Amino acid sequence: MNEKNPHPKANDVHVTAHPTKGHVPSVPVSASGEPASKKVLQTNESKPRPPEKKKATEKEPAEKNEAALTAKLTTGKKSGIKRFFDGLNSIGLGKERANFIENLAILLNSGLSVIDALKTLHLEIRSKPMKKVLTKVIEEVESGIALWQAMDNQSFFSPYALALIRIGEEAGSLSKNMEYLSVQQEKDRSLRSKVKMAMIYPSIVIVLTTIITLGLAWFVLPNLVTVLISLNAKLPITTRIIIQIANFFKLHGAVAVPSFLGLMFGAFLVGKYTPLRGPVQQFIFHIPGVGTMARSATIARFGVILGSLLRAGVPLVESIRSMADVTDTVSYRRFYFRLADSIEVGQSFAASFKALHETKSLLPVSVQQLVATGEQSGRIADMLMRIADIYEKKAEEAAQRLPVILEPMLLIFLGAIVGTIAFSIIVPIYSIVGSVGR
Repeated sequence: MNEKNPHPKANDVHVTAHPTKGHVPSVPVSASGEPASKKVLQTNESKPRPPEKKKATEKEPAEKNEAALTAKLTTGKKSGIKRFFDGLNSIGLGKERANFIENLAILLNSGLSVIDALKTLHLEIRSKPMKKVLTKVIEEVESGIALWQAMDNQSFFSPYALALIRIGEEAGSLSKNMEYLSVQQEKDRSLRSKVKMAMIYPSIVIVLTTIITLGLAWFVLPNLVTVLISLNAKLPITTRIIIQIANFFKLHGAVAVPSFLGLMFGAFLVGKYTPLRGPVQQFIFHIPGVGTMARSATIARFGVILGSLLRAGVPLVESIRSMADVTDTVSYRRFYFRLADSIEVGQSFAASFKALHETKSLLPVSVQQLVATGEQSGRIADMLMRIADIYEKKAEEAAQRLPVILEPMLLIFLGAIVGTIAFSIIVPIYSIVGSVGR
């Protein structure tokens, strides 16, 4: 791991990158780190440089930019309101963003400059919101701002993408890093798409069940209640409950149904954009079938994102924090930030995994061993990509099995609702018919 020592020794000599007028710009040092000339060092110490006389250097903008991105990547916290409005601004642009990254990688690899590639894409894009974003990026790049900074200013691209682009610009490997980003972004999008496709069937069944139940309660049951009451027979408890529900919908249905739908939408927002999303996610992780698929997909994203960042040359700690910032699962997000803090102070992955108590519940032992082995052999990026491949296949298999697991559960649930309603209506009628026959 090429990590910097976060706690430099007190006797280390730090040479400023911003010399001022009348001062020696650099101090020769020996191999041990001691000043070669104490007289020069004393001269510099005896003449403290006033801040107002400090001149800007070529390194200063880069240092400010790096500090800005590091601060962005290490905060890792957005309010629920901020995330909600970011999501609203990005509605329908996910595919446009992915296509932009992919096409920009192709154009840069073909030898075009950044400005020419951006202008070419601007001519091809038909989406007005995406065209507006790209127009602002082009204006800022032409004014001398780095590409990653111009993209960051639009609050449209993930810290994961910004880190790869920033490192590519600084190392002169932007086209290669853009290609990495395009490939890994496609893998991540493909995995998300498969998970969503697996959830379509159960979602449709649940929605239809809700609609049918509300329709029966609002339109059908009120008409049957009059018949049941006119029978003057002793009604079962389920029938009396059905009658109460029918009366409620007859009197308050116009308010109750929209309120119920609003409540469902509110529950979705609360589970996604408030602190309650942590417990909601834990509940989802314990649903048979769904939990296995969600956990496998999360571990696959761990391998894809961290592996691609390291392969592109992003420092390890920054890579982990960048991954944490784009992770939606609360428990994994917290774990990644704690892991980054542990790695930053010099701990190995093996020691960090052992020290963090939540590791066992979040990462399988096999994944921990593969990461530790990759760290020891110096091939951690390749090992992470291998983990991604393994768990992508597991997530796909879980997605294929999901309908088989959920189908009987949903059919039992739907049958229980329909059976209860039928029992509540038919039993009183049969009891009256039987008494008349006697």
